[in-house]
Amino acid sequence: MTAQIFMLRKTLFSLVPFIFFSFIVSTPIMVTIGAETGYAAGRGKSRNTVEVFFDDLGRSIRQTTRQLTGSSRPKTRSTTRKHRKEPAVSINRSTLAPTEVYKGEQVTLTLRYVVHGAPAAGLKVRERSALSKDGKELTVLKDETTLKTNGTWENTLSFAVPTSAKSGNYSVTLQLSSQGKSTRARRSFTVLH
Repeated sequence: MTAQIFMLRKTLFSLVPFIFFSFIVSTPIMVTIGAETGYAAGRGKSRNTVEVFFDDLGRSIRQTTRQLTGSSRPKTRSTTRKHRKEPAVSINRSTLAPTEVYKGEQVTLTLRYVVHGAPAAGLKVRERSALSKDGKELTVLKDETTLKTNGTWENTLSFAVPTSAKSGNYSVTLQLSSQGKSTRARRSFTVLH
């Protein structure tokens, strides 16, 4: 959990130059406005408000990965090159529910995928999920590389929409990568007033 919060903070601070702009008005007050998350605050408060958004999001993330089916015995490989199966990962199904939420409510993503042609020791698979608003990535919800054996795997990731989130359309991009190849799915939801 601490690693997820650290990753969110790291992502936040790397995005700060791109997300925020400042201007000085004729009085000695500096106003900072958050372009993507909808924050406006006086000097010193915007960082704390934005940090709260990402901290709340980071604390609410829950994820599990489990193997649904697998091969109990190793498959024998054909000796001819034509019949050999290259290791691969493919998305079987992805879902997001509910598609309309209010601030503070849970969003649950499920990604079911198949690993085939993996060696006995397993295949390195990278699972990455990123939250975006209006096509701009806000933060990475999950980025994990693990060894997977042949079979069907299911990853469930849930998070609470922060109460400070701006209403509108959001999407989560789910990406699987292995051996230089990747596949992805995108699911959307709307945060209501």
